Amino acid sequence: MKVVRRYWVTCVFVIFGFSTANASAEEIVLYTIHLPPHIIDASLLAPPSGFGEVEDVYGSDVEVLRAAYATQGVSVRIELRPWKRIMRDVEAGLVLGAVSCRPIPSRERFAIFSDDLSDSANAFVTRRSFLDDEVPTLDILKKYNVAAVNGWSQTNILDSADIPYSSVSGLEQGINVLLRRNQDVFMTERDSAIFAAKRMQVIDSLSFYDVSELGLDHYTTCFSRSYPEAEKWRDVLNKGLKELGASGKREEILKKYSNFFERQ
Repeated sequence: MKVVRRYWVTCVFVIFGFSTANASAEEIVLYTIHLPPHIIDASLLAPPSGFGEVEDVYGSDVEVLRAAYATQGVSVRIELRPWKRIMRDVEAGLVLGAVSCRPIPSRERFAIFSDDLSDSANAFVTRRSFLDDEVPTLDILKKYNVAAVNGWSQTNILDSADIPYSSVSGLEQGINVLLRRNQDVFMTERDSAIFAAKRMQVIDSLSFYDVSELGLDHYTTCFSRSYPEAEKWRDVLNKGLKELGASGKREEILKKYSNFFERQ
């Protein structure tokens, strides 16, 4: 009986160890920031009643990402960090990648990009009707006081156009400097700015103008060129995104979050 018992314990250990190793091999970690409705920190914004259970980090892009990887048998753990730190770690090869990440030229030297998770637009946010008589081009910003979120893609656009700006730490601060300080235009991501303005209950005090010459932008997952197997995980995600689109599940997710967005 002692021999049998020893053998049984050994088998359990081996099976458990194999299962754990296998599960670890099929989980990846990606990094992000709170950017509703694309990415939402549940500790800052709980889902409305009837929305369903969510993880610590949820949102339209996160749910599409997880669902796409799930079609390939891969789970994703999402962790929150400041965006500038994330980009620095992606560039250094310290982390696999980030979501959601615009494929802008300045990132191409250190990152590769997945297919699109979602789309949005660059926008000028102003006090109500401030630019109604203007065509919203980058060139007009040269005569106004401009703000942008430190480390976001809009700062790269402004730098490339040689347009001075003040840095803010996030969407709420950007909106507040419009309404309470001497800033005229806050250049940022449109959908997230509208979402934040509704949450702050100041939407009626603001206007939103899509930047005419920039067109629609795309949110992707960016993977570090210096991280092991980055191309593999990019390709696995792209395959999952195609399957998710073909099944109709992607549209279901986006529709759910569109309804959530409209209620804010």
